Amino acid sequence: MAYITLSEWNRRQARPRCMETIRRAVRTGKFRPLAIFEGQEYLVDETATRLSRNDTFYPSSATPPSLVSRIKHGTPEKP
Repeated sequence: MAYITLSEWNRRQARPRCMETIRRAVRTGKFRPLAIFEGQEYLVDETATRLSRNDTFYPSSATPPSLVSRIKHGTPEKP
């Protein structure tokens, strides 16, 4: 598992994005495996992938309740 810089990873992609967009994705945890911050730059695995908007961070059994579900069934009251 070799680590490369975020800018190098972006250059290798079929459609490179703006570096700020890529950094924002890293900060919000949308890379798998996760990137690490070393010194002044992010390092990612060569085979890392960026999750799309539709990908979820939760396993299917731990999906948070939807807004409609919370409206219908209410939310527990805070103590």
